[in-house]
Amino acid sequence: MLSRNSSFFRIAKRSHSAADPARGAQTELVLLHAGQPWNEFHAREFLKLRSGSRFRAPNFVHDTIAGSKLLNENVRGCITAYKDLPSLEDQVDKLALRIEKSLETVIPEHGPFRVSRLFQFDAVPFAQKFDEIKGHRSQKYIFLPLYPHFSSVDGGNLLVESAKMIENSSSSMMVGNKEVAASRIEQNSDYSYDVGAVWRWDNHSILADYWASKISEILPEIDAVVFAAPQKFSCHSGPVHATCERTMSQLGDIIPWRLGFYSSWESFDVPSFQSVGVQVQKFRKGTAKFGKIAVVPITDVIDTFDTFYTIPKKFGANSENTIVLRPDQESEKLVHGISEIVKNRLLGRKDRQLEAECSQTQLDALRIFAN
Repeated sequence: MLSRNSSFFRIAKRSHSAADPARGAQTELVLLHAGQPWNEFHAREFLKLRSGSRFRAPNFVHDTIAGSKLLNENVRGCITAYKDLPSLEDQVDKLALRIEKSLETVIPEHGPFRVSRLFQFDAVPFAQKFDEIKGHRSQKYIFLPLYPHFSSVDGGNLLVESAKMIENSSSSMMVGNKEVAASRIEQNSDYSYDVGAVWRWDNHSILADYWASKISEILPEIDAVVFAAPQKFSCHSGPVHATCERTMSQLGDIIPWRLGFYSSWESFDVPSFQSVGVQVQKFRKGTAKFGKIAVVPITDVIDTFDTFYTIPKKFGANSENTIVLRPDQESEKLVHGISEIVKNRLLGRKDRQLEAECSQTQLDALRIFAN
């Protein structure tokens, strides 16, 4: 694959080690994300890859699905708008540097640290980038999807793909008579390392803090909030709804709010009675007179096609009465919050609810992280 600009290759090769590089990294945080395409040509490849990661079918089926999605004018609009914005790769690289520095302060005893990105779609293929990361020979790797709320099609698939590569290139170690799946030794090598994962972090205070601080900046201007989440969460909205409640609680619950759903840029547009647009209209049609309404992409922490194009586009002529907030990866709350989450993981605090969220197939693949 090729990047949308030549400077990307310099960024991709750059070491993220804030500590003395001669010491190497004791702990490496790997930020996982699906990525996003740079132009229409790569959009077909991206959509085909995403389809293939979700279910097994002949290539022509995934190619047909990708081709039909490309007919959606929303996809072309996203890519056109993307040309004038910082790339997703740039966003995550800058975030990685800041998290790295924060980790050295928050939990120095587990440093030096390195923070890398691993995208499903990138200039460097997933498997090759994974090998490069292991080439750093860190003592411990922690995999963290940049999706706060767990979804089997996003964070779940990325963790499964990472786990399979670890399983295929290494063996679990024995401690006494017990096999420890999270401790690995490379095949035909003396290199050993530990692995771990943060599979969800919506239950950490970071997300509510992050969005409450953003909403508070415009609170005097708005009369209501509509939280926006991808359609994939509509049938299992409990965790997302809980995040919305915590966010508004931090603001004192002084204005009403609703949760709505939208079809993401890479999905077919599915009408819904619970859509973001419908929820905004419910406020407009009520007996109370609502002025401006804030729309908040509660499941996002970095700016993507959905946050800078798909969601704002839904309001069109009504955009003057609607304020669509966008994520800010420069937020100190985000950087410090992710550092705290990693610290908790390093100190042995684990979320045991993975069994309740995954299919049995995914759970079997993720045993090295669930150990």
